[in-house]
Amino acid sequence: MVKWFNRFLAWVSRNAKKLIALGGLVIIIALAFLTAFSYGYHFMKTDSYAPRDENARTITVEVPQRATVKDIANLLVKKGLLDDTWEFLVKVRLSGAQDDFKYGIYYISQDATVEEMIATLKAGDQSNVVSFNLVPGMTIDELAHELAEADICNEAAFKKACNMTSYACSFIKDIEISDTRRYALEGYMMPGNYQLIKESSASNVVQVFLDQFSIEYTASLQQKVEESGYTLDEIVTMASMIQEECAVKTDFAIMSSMLYNRMSFRDDLLNHWNMLSSVLYAQHRSEDELISVTEVDKGYDSPYNTFLNKGFTPGPICNPSMDAIKAVLYPQETNYYFYEIDYANPNGARHFSQTEAEHNLYLEAQSTYGE
Repeated sequence: MVKWFNRFLAWVSRNAKKLIALGGLVIIIALAFLTAFSYGYHFMKTDSYAPRDENARTITVEVPQRATVKDIANLLVKKGLLDDTWEFLVKVRLSGAQDDFKYGIYYISQDATVEEMIATLKAGDQSNVVSFNLVPGMTIDELAHELAEADICNEAAFKKACNMTSYACSFIKDIEISDTRRYALEGYMMPGNYQLIKESSASNVVQVFLDQFSIEYTASLQQKVEESGYTLDEIVTMASMIQEECAVKTDFAIMSSMLYNRMSFRDDLLNHWNMLSSVLYAQHRSEDELISVTEVDKGYDSPYNTFLNKGFTPGPICNPSMDAIKAVLYPQETNYYFYEIDYANPNGARHFSQTEAEHNLYLEAQSTYGE
């Protein structure tokens, strides 16, 4: 045993330098592994698809001329957009964006990911960017006016651009164009909050709205449309009625069911949709209240008037939310054929009835409300 131990000591003595070098290499590899693991864990922990904070503030960041990537990283830390600089610097290097950043003013959300910050800084100065809210139910006429008021694009040019169908969107092929349709793209300007550049070309602005529609019109929704037996244009048209007729989202799927029920009914009275909003659109009064429609108005001669014409109008009557579109694809099962505005309900909910007798009784009770 002693002899074996002496031999081992002699071997160690002869190979001491090699053993020291090997030990150092092992330590370096271990440290590199731990560092990579730590960085990798942090990268994995950064979830680009995490729920966004609706209350997140927008921070203004001014990048000076000749600022280095490290200067920008420190500026983002100072503004509270980053906890530290290393992840930003690493991802900039990995993406090859270190020479693409431009000086100027940028508006960055507090909940923006590092990737989104990099993309924003590459895009260039945002001092001419305007925050624009496309409200669900807005018509193209209303939208064109609001865009012009915000100095984003010319009103007439935008309306003209909404009658073009040459945009890079596959769903446009489902749109049925006719002489009676007011705008080819009415219904496809997806509601939401946008950052738009002042004095843009109208076609570019339209493309932005269409791109957002493409994003929200997922593959599963496309499959549902194909299974429905209706075209996307018909689905969006019905959704536009629902958007205009319902004040609260909880009524969307019920109204959808009622419209389907009316279309399948044989009676000439009930198989008309009889939507007040369609009359307002026909008369270019989309901003007016539904209750302002008179009996005379209901006889207004227009292919958009659903009191005179059965089924679908020549196109949508507004730009509906994706919630309204989903309600058409996933209607609630009901036996409703009638509805009325619920004046007693402060949130604007609608009252639905199964029979004409029920509907008339409700109207009688409504007429005495508030007396």
